[in-house]
Amino acid sequence: MLVVGAVLALVLAPSTAQAAEVRSPGASVSHAVETVGVNSVEEYWTPERMASAIPVKASDGLSRGAAAKTRTPAPEEPVGPPTTGAEPVTGTAEGSGEIGAAVTATQVVGKVFFTGSDGLNYVCSGSAVNSANKNMVFTAGHCVHGGPGKSWSTNWQFVPGYSYGSRPYGTWSAETLVSFNGWTGNGNFGYDVGIAIMAPNSSGTELVNAVGGLGIQWNQSKSRFMTAMGYPASGSFDGQQQRYCQANTSQLNLFVTDQIKMACNMTGGSSGGPWIYGKDDNVYYSGYVNGVNSNVNSATSPTEMRSPYFATWVGDAYNKYSAY
Repeated sequence: MLVVGAVLALVLAPSTAQAAEVRSPGASVSHAVETVGVNSVEEYWTPERMASAIPVKASDGLSRGAAAKTRTPAPEEPVGPPTTGAEPVTGTAEGSGEIGAAVTATQVVGKVFFTGSDGLNYVCSGSAVNSANKNMVFTAGHCVHGGPGKSWSTNWQFVPGYSYGSRPYGTWSAETLVSFNGWTGNGNFGYDVGIAIMAPNSSGTELVNAVGGLGIQWNQSKSRFMTAMGYPASGSFDGQQQRYCQANTSQLNLFVTDQIKMACNMTGGSSGGPWIYGKDDNVYYSGYVNGVNSNVNSATSPTEMRSPYFATWVGDAYNKYSAY
């Protein structure tokens, strides 16, 4: 059962990744360089392993590369990464928080697969974000690192537009995983953000050049109409298709200022899915990532989904790794 403050998907134990950590403060970036070859990651994820991967289990709550890269222009210019938000909102209703199936082409949102140090395979969600090197995925911190006393995930793979076992746009594997010391060292959900830098796929194509990419914003209003997306895979959901919620967001409460909330019933497996501002259902990669599915309060009806509030520290990490 999901309870207050639980991670959307299990906090994991040590992996084989090599960490290069800065210990303080909470917003300082930590990253790991994946030691398993990219081709090995793709070979690891057989259809059988993908089908049997499970959400990061609830504890007491929800839950760079070696070779130089050849880069080609994107077939279409994806949405850029502005830091201000005067764009029109695509909806004005309060939003019920009830889940719907994603009916528009949302190939920038994908399913994440990774391995824990316990040898089990897990799932999360993520989204392709436009960057200088066209290779960035945003997700939750607990989808890339297990938190205090734990370590980095391995065999980290992103499948944009995953649907019922198919990989309609291909597969990308992570070269570098990034999180923040507020999460990796302290387990603070206010810093539960992860970034994955992806290697080119087996055809040598960068992620965003293949599927487009969302923009990203930070230091925006905490009260906005947003669309949360992901692949819920527990409870009544099977993780085989994208789902979404649309609702107004707000600060978590008077005392917790580093998280925002919205009404949303998504479950484990949706961790790391984007909160999108300005989503246009007629444009498959429109909008700006302004949060990620992190943890829930299931005592409310509908469930209260939470995200870290994207402040300057998110922008600093985006800028640092944009050309990585």
